[in-house]
Amino acid sequence: IATFALCGFANFSSIGIQIGGIGALAPNRRHDLARLGLRAMFAGTLANFMTATIAGFLL
Repeated sequence: IATFALCGFANFSSIGIQIGGIGALAPNRRHDLARLGLRAMFAGTLANFMTATIAGFLL
């Protein structure tokens, strides 16, 4: 269950990848991407925890 909770895309390097990748497509919106990066990481963490919860029910 811990593997499901910890192995996801909710980490700080994913924020950098998001800002770099999408920021290259829209360089004038890079500030907005940086502002929303922590919210995206929080949503990814919640999604990982929901996956771990479902795995816990099934195991």
